[in-house]
Amino acid sequence: MSFKNLNLINPIIRAATEAGCPMPTELQTQIIPQILNGKDILCQIARGTERMTSFTMPIIQALKKNNPDHNDIRVLVLTPTKDTALEIEENFKLYTKYLPLSQLSVYEGISNGTQLSSLRRRLDVLIATPDKLLELDDQRHISLSKIEVLIVDDIEILLEKNAIDLKRLIAKLPLKRQNIFFTSVISKDVSNFVSKISDSGIEIKKTTAYSAVS
Repeated sequence: MSFKNLNLINPIIRAATEAGCPMPTELQTQIIPQILNGKDILCQIARGTERMTSFTMPIIQALKKNNPDHNDIRVLVLTPTKDTALEIEENFKLYTKYLPLSQLSVYEGISNGTQLSSLRRRLDVLIATPDKLLELDDQRHISLSKIEVLIVDDIEILLEKNAIDLKRLIAKLPLKRQNIFFTSVISKDVSNFVSKISDSGIEIKKTTAYSAVS
């Protein structure tokens, strides 16, 4: 199996090869086609490069394929910490090396002035910690009404730290969207939360084939 067999486009494959990933992993072979087909996903896998690239590559392709003129945020990635946000940002930069897609990370500790100037421009991907994103939303600096894809990384941590803020943010998103969740542990809280906001969830574990979430 190659990335070409997964129907990824050449600019992404070229960037992956140069990044030292010439062939997909077992997880990427399972998950990339599901994301490209617009499926909702709950994936259990430890944090790391394999996890990030499994959603980065297909999301970049989806944005490139359907790329209308817009002034809104198209993909929202929620993550619990600044460090993880920066890792995901670097991963997107790595795989958009040959594609003109815009992105921004917002998190505690960075000035609003820097973030607001970027938010006023075209933005394909916004990576954010929930606290900072809610602050910007409460101040009416952003609109989340046109989000096409929601990615929640480390959902088990976000639910444990502040489930209320996560629920508040998701309530601001359009009902019609793709939902992609990543977790190290599929706890009862994670399963219950995902099942309430996704009608067609798919659970993917690294060592098994995917199955419907109950």
